[in-house]
Parts: sequence; C-alpha cells; structure tokens
Amino acid sequence: HYKVKIDFIGIYLEYNGNCYPNGSYFWDSSVNAANEAISCVLPGTSLTTGQWVRVADPDDPVDCSSNSGSDPFRCTNVTSSDATLNLYLAQGLTTTTEGWYKCCLPTDCSDPNTNIIFANIFRFVEIESFTVADLPSDMTVYPQEYKLNCTKIGFYLYNGISMNISSTALASYTSCDDRSNTCPGTVLVSFSNTVRYTVNITWDGMTVSSGSISQSTTGDQMYQCRLADHPDGYHIRIRNVTIKVPATAPSSLTEVNKTATTITVSWTALDSSDADGYVVNVTSDTDTVQTVQVEGSSNNTITLNGLGGGTTYNITVRAYQQLLGPASTISVFTHCQQQGIYLEYNGNCYPNGSFFWDSSVNAVTEAISCVLPGTNLTTGQWVRVADPDDPVDCNSNSSSDPFWCNSVTLPDATISLYLAQGIPADQEGWYKCCLPSNCSDPNTNIIFANIFRFAQIESFTVADLPSDMTVYPQEYKLNCIKIGFYHYGISMSIGNTALASYTNCDDRSNTCPGTVLVSSSYTVRYTVNITWDGMTVSSGSISQSTTGDQMYQCRVADHPDSYYIRIRNVTIKVPATAPSSLTEVNKTTTTITVNWTALDSSDADGYVVNVTSDTDTVQTVQVEGSSNNTITLNGLRGGTTYSITVRAYQQLLGPASSTISVQTLPVIKSINWTLVSSITQLNNTQYRIDCLTTTDINPSTDVYWLVNGVMKSNSMYTSIDVLTYNNTLLVYPDPLGVSVNVTCIAMIGGVNYSQSVILHAPSGPPNNVRGFILNATSIKVNWTTSSETNGYVIEYTTGGVTRNVVSTSEDEIVLSDLSPMSTYTISVYSYIDLPSVNSTITVLRFDVPSPVTSLSVSNVSTTGITVNWTIPSSDNYVTYYTISYTPSCPELSSGNETVSVGPHQSTTTYSYTLIGLYSGMNYTITVRTGNVLGGSELSMSTSAQTEAMSLVGLHQFKYYKLILQLIDSLGMRSIAFSVMV
Repeated sequence: HYKVKIDFIGIYLEYNGNCYPNGSYFWDSSVNAANEAISCVLPGTSLTTGQWVRVADPDDPVDCSSNSGSDPFRCTNVTSSDATLNLYLAQGLTTTTEGWYKCCLPTDCSDPNTNIIFANIFRFVEIESFTVADLPSDMTVYPQEYKLNCTKIGFYLYNGISMNISSTALASYTSCDDRSNTCPGTVLVSFSNTVRYTVNITWDGMTVSSGSISQSTTGDQMYQCRLADHPDGYHIRIRNVTIKVPATAPSSLTEVNKTATTITVSWTALDSSDADGYVVNVTSDTDTVQTVQVEGSSNNTITLNGLGGGTTYNITVRAYQQLLGPASTISVFTHCQQQGIYLEYNGNCYPNGSFFWDSSVNAVTEAISCVLPGTNLTTGQWVRVADPDDPVDCNSNSSSDPFWCNSVTLPDATISLYLAQGIPADQEGWYKCCLPSNCSDPNTNIIFANIFRFAQIESFTVADLPSDMTVYPQEYKLNCIKIGFYHYGISMSIGNTALASYTNCDDRSNTCPGTVLVSSSYTVRYTVNITWDGMTVSSGSISQSTTGDQMYQCRVADHPDSYYIRIRNVTIKVPATAPSSLTEVNKTTTTITVNWTALDSSDADGYVVNVTSDTDTVQTVQVEGSSNNTITLNGLRGGTTYSITVRAYQQLLGPASSTISVQTLPVIKSINWTLVSSITQLNNTQYRIDCLTTTDINPSTDVYWLVNGVMKSNSMYTSIDVLTYNNTLLVYPDPLGVSVNVTCIAMIGGVNYSQSVILHAPSGPPNNVRGFILNATSIKVNWTTSSETNGYVIEYTTGGVTRNVVSTSEDEIVLSDLSPMSTYTISVYSYIDLPSVNSTITVLRFDVPSPVTSLSVSNVSTTGITVNWTIPSSDNYVTYYTISYTPSCPELSSGNETVSVGPHQSTTTYSYTLIGLYSGMNYTITVRTGNVLGGSELSMSTSAQTEAMSLVGLHQFKYYKLILQLIDSLGMRSIAFSVMV
C-alpha cells in the first residue's frame, strides 16, 4: 500500500486514507485502535501546544494519556513538517463522552489565532446530515419539486428512521438492518454503514405531497428526521430543517393600465423578511400564457407584454422565498384594439354594426360596453338612431327609454348600456355610442350596435369568392347568420328559386342544419355552396339560369308566429355581356397575340383568356384592368391549332366571347431530300436533306439531326427569308441495302419538334442474273426481282477494273462496246431511293467457250452410242455442241452432228446419243463447244465400237458395203436404190 500526500491549505481531518470536512461524524466502533485514529492535520506548520477538546460548557480538553471512563482517548502526534494530532478510543465511549470534539492546531484552543476543526464521535447510530436538495432556482416552474435527504451513519441495526412534516410522516421505516438492506436507503459508505434516505416532495402552493401522502401547510415548512439509534430505541436522534415560504399572498393586486397587447398590474409589497421576490402567472381559459419571475421584495409592479387584444386574462401573483407562497388573482380584459372606439360584451370584442339580442343584455353584468382607450370621458352618450336621433336617458327606465347606463371616466372612456326592462317594438333597432364627447360633436368617435327582439339576421355575406379567376367553374358560399330567439324559419334564394329553406327551427335541439357560433345568443350560421359555370347558378340539385349581377336574399321569420320578417340582400357583380371582336393580331411559332373590344370599367374589372387544344386546356390567363384588351399568349407549340375565348370578370366571370381558332407558325415547315449525284455511284451516291425551320431559333444550337438514330450536329444552314432557315445535311447509302431514316429536330422553349424523311432501299438485290453474248461486242444481261424497285444499276468489270456502271428501269440491258477475249464480272443492284446490296456476282467469258472435259461413252448398241461429257465452267457461254465421229473403215466417211443448247445450263454434264452407226464398227468421237463467237479448240477424243450383227446381218453388210463404195466412187451424195437379198 502506498500513501500519497495531498497538499491542502488549512486544517483538515483524515481517516482511513480519506479526507473528511469540518463537522464529520465518526462511529466509536471504527476509531478504537491506533491504526484507526482520526488525524487532525495542519500542513506546513510545526506542532506546539495543539490539542483535541470535547465541546462542552466549559470545554473539556482530551487527556491523551488518561484512558479513563471519563476520558477514554489516546493520542499520537507529529511535530513537523505538518502539525498532526491523531485521536482514537482506548476503551468504550460513554453516553457522557460522545458528541462534538474540536481539534486546535498548531496551538491549543485558548489561542485566538489557532486553527479549529470539528468532528462528532458517537455511539450506535447518528444522523450525519438532514438537508433539502434540488430546491428550484426557477420559480416560474409550477408545481415545485425538491428532495429531503436524511443520512444515517454507524451501527447497522437501528430501530427505525422517519421523516415528517408536523405530525404527518412522509416516510417511515422500522427494524432496519444494513447488512441485508431491509430498509430502502442508498448505501454511501459501506464500512461505516452510511446510508441516505430520500423523500421526493411536490409543493403546489397549498399542499406538501409525497406519493399518496399529503399535508396542507402555510408559511415556512418545518421537516424533521428521527432516528432510533439502538435496536431497543434507547436513544433517539433528531434533526430538523426549515424551508422558508411566504405565509401570505401579496394583497391589493390591481390593474394599473392596459392596452390591446399589455397589462400593467401592481400589488402591496411584502417585507423583505417575508419575500425574496414574486412570480406573476398569466392564463387564458385553462392555458398558461406566460409566467414571469420578479426578483426583490420591493418590486411590486410589472407590465405583461405580448398579449392578445380583446382577451380576458387571469393574473395571479405569489411571493417566494425558497418556495412559492399563496396566490392572489384578478381578471383583466385587454382592449380590443390599440386605438379607436370598440364594443365589448361578455368578455368578447365586437365590431361596428354588431347585433345584440334584447334577452342577453338585460342585466348590469350583461351590459354592452362602449370603450375608447386612452381618453377621458366628458359628455359621451348612447343614442337611438332615428329621425331625429333619440339620446338614451340612462336613468329613465321607461317603456320609451328602457335602458340604464354605467360609465368609467379614466383611464379609458367607457359607457356600458343594458336593458332595465323589455324593449318594445318601436325601440328596437340601431343605436350609436359617441365617445368621449356627445354625438353632436363632429370630432367625437362613433360606433353602432343593433339591439333587437326575437330573431335577427346578423349578417348575410358571400364567402370564398375566387381571387384566381382562371379556375373554372367558380365556387363560393352564401353565409346567412341568424342571432336571437331559438325558434324561427330561414331561407336563401336567387330570384324566385330557393337554394335552401328550413322551417320550424329550434336551436335548443338543433332541428335545422346550421353551425352554432355562439350558443348563449343562439347565433347560428347557415351556408349554401354555390357553383357558377358562366350561365347557371347551382347548389346541389337546384339550379337557376342568370345573366349579369347575381342578387341573393336571406329571409328569417323572427318569431314562431312569423310576426316579423327579417330580410337581407347581397349582390355579386357579374359582367352581363361577353367581350366582342376577339381577333388574332399576330402569331409566331410559340406565341399568339389577340385583342378584343374592351368593356367599360363599370362592367369589368379584367378579363380571363382561355386557350385549348383539342379538348385539353393549355393555359388560362387573368388580365387585370378593364382597359387591358390585348394579350400575347406565350409558351405555345409550333404548328398547333388553338381555340381561344375571352371572358370579362368582376366578382365572378361573365359569359364567353365567340371562339376563334389560330394555328401557330410551324417550327419545322418541311423536310425533303434530293439526289445530288448519280445513283450509279452506289456507295458514293450523295443525297441532300433540306429541313426548313423558323428563324425563331438558332440553327447552330437548336437544330440537330438523327440518322438512323445517330445524332448529327447541324453545321450547314442558310437564311431563305426573314422567317425561314434552310438546314442541310448530306447523307450516303452506307451500308448498301439499308434504308436511311433522317429526322430533323428543332428545339424551342424546351420543346423538341421533329419531322422525318425515309430514303428507302429495296429489301434485297435482283435474282437470277444471266448474261447472253449477242455478237463480238455486245452482251445482254437480264434478271428477276421480287421486291419493290424504281430501277437497277448494272456494274461490270474486266481485268479487275470497273469498266462502266449503267442504270435502267427495265429488267434487262444490252452492254455494248465490249472487249472480245475478256472475262466480265457483272453485278446488278436494284434501287428505290437507295441502292440494294449487289446481286450474286455473274462471271462471263466474252470468248469462244472452253473445251469439254471428261468425255466418255455409254449405252453402246449395234447402231448407236451415247456420248457423255462435262460442260465447261459456268463463266463459259455455250450455245451449241458439235459431235464428230469417224469410223475406223477408211472407205466410210466421218459424221458431224450439232446440238443447240440454252446457255447457263444448271447441270455439269451433258449426253447425246449417236444413231444409225455401223454395227461392229470402231468410231473415234470428239465434242466441241461453241457460241456466236465460234467453236472451242478441239478437246480430247474417245473411241467406241458398236456391237457386231448376226451372220445374216453380216452377209447383208457386205452388199451394203459394195453399194456404198460404188456410190462413193461415182461421187454421188444422194441416190435411191433397193437391194434384194
């Protein structure tokens, strides 16, 4: 273990490694050994005659060496460098020796300059402290809350602990054993059994309460903590604490001054010994408006700001010390307005022209007060409005003058009027109040009130008239407010059409569907919802056509027998006629300017222009002022037709003018394409796209192109005239066979406009392209096609060099001036606007054909042989074959046969059968290809022998042979003969 010395200034106590303040408590059982001594220390001094002394009368110095029943202590000391006296018990502490001890350092207690500190050494248990915690510093928080803390120290067994006010126990615990925490205290120091008990207190100004326990009290609150210090309660420890609380409320709370937003009050100040200050609380109904703390017992006046006009406030004031005392209360009604005359009745403000039922103003407490703030009353008066006016005699109380009055001269001129008896029929009606002088003074202030019998119409008004005239149809309300007797009938109408009608109304049981505004005076509002479409007024299923001003009437039968009919009218201003001569003045791509003949200022407050496209409303514009008869409508779409109407308005819209239709100028006027170069240039064919746009845009930034979905900027444009730009784009067919969709897009006002043009390409190329040699310099080419086309392009090359590209609208063409002995590659393209991909390439040798190959024979008979051969490659043009056959007998002549064929045979082999041959004869056979340019070179030959005949046949053959030799020797080619065998 290590002890760390902590430097202090001044004397202190130390025990068991802890520092203790002046007035600390030490249980005798914990300080009964030298190593459990209480150390009294004065740092930085040398001990001289310091001492411990039992506090008594007179004080009893401790004899540190006695160790007797009357002086059971022993001491040790340290002379320097810090004067120290250590005190501990050498034997048990007696009843007479327990209590307060003081330590004096560095000299004895008789030295007036010595340093003194106190400690309490006790037997069994003791109350270490009894304090009040968390007393409120903000006195405006109410009710107030705080705590009582009673801290017990010492023996773990004690008979009980309690806290009370007067005879009321706020908390009480018995048979406490700290070893097992049988009582609900909070352990602070376990080895000394130091336990804190807490009671939470709420103070509402009249009653102290803790949980379910409460005690009424006035003035200072005196609390006691009681501790039975031994299991048998031999010794009772008692500590008291007092909380200062004013015993009385401030008296004479008075309104000093008031305005519409402030109230100044004062009260009789309490003595400084009875109050530290005051708390002023302001409520309205049940709501707290503000609470203000006024410090200082002599400060007895306050101005309460930020209040509402025409409101009754309850104001209380309480004195406070440590807690709030009892309250005093007054009610103050603020002025309805900062300046000017007003009416006040029953705690409410009423405007000029208010209505008052005679049955509700028939007592002094129900008077109508006429008030002029900040003035002194001189000759003010109430006057019945008549011809001539009839001043009220406030002291008459006759049937012709049934009123009494009260007046206030300062600080606010006030005359209060009430009925002393029933008001007759000829006395009901309008009254006026004049302040501060009488009504003959032209400078006096005047306000009017209507005092009536039975029922009356307090007001008949139009509510929620539209301020935005662009909303259509228009909706508003009729409000008729009835006041007075609870039995009546009421209706609202336009012309002869009743919009609402209710009879036998009884406000006591709400038999009619009005809204109660003030129950005490049976003030009830009836509402009719109106819809106006420019021609018809409608409310629910009821409708009435009308033109011009709308005149409504509210009618109240003011008595169950309808003795009196109350009628109020209201008129809504509506133009009777529509603006004439609505005309288009100007237009652009996005604007239309129109004007019309203005109406007179007495017939219109302004106009509403409505713009539609098809059935959709595009915009509705309100033009204020009857003379403003021209408007430019912006934000429109180019090339769009709009329908436009105009209506005049006053409180509502009037009828509509004739509709005109106007089409805005197009943003894109047209898009077209032009073939710039020959279609025979194929991939390099150039097309120009021309897009004509308005000059309202910047063509370099507001125009762009889409070519098959790919964006292109606009870089070529020219001005055609003041209204038109020509925007140009060059396109090419890349790749071939793909249609090109070109879109011109122009942007104006955040809106894109577009027009497109499609350059169409055929869905596929021509089929079955064939070439036919016509002569030594010409070839005819033909083909078939299955798709739509406007023509064809024929490309032919030789030697890898394109010789020419030509076009035709027919499905064949003759190519002339060709070079013999050349091979031509021929491609055919079809086109609509753009060329197709090329056809299957046709290769044609412009020459005599190549020889045949693979010559063979088959099907050999006695007189016939079938000759087979492979035809030349497809680039050869073959129109015939010449088959030569030579017999092996020299005496016999050779034969030739020519076989014509169609060019471009689809087969690769060909066969021909020779007939009329000699049987048993060997033949040499050759085949030559040919066309209009001649025959091919000789090709390979083949040999074949016909089959031999029978003997009869052979005999006959000898005679035939002789005859043929004779014919040949005579040089004859034709002879007729017959042979008999």
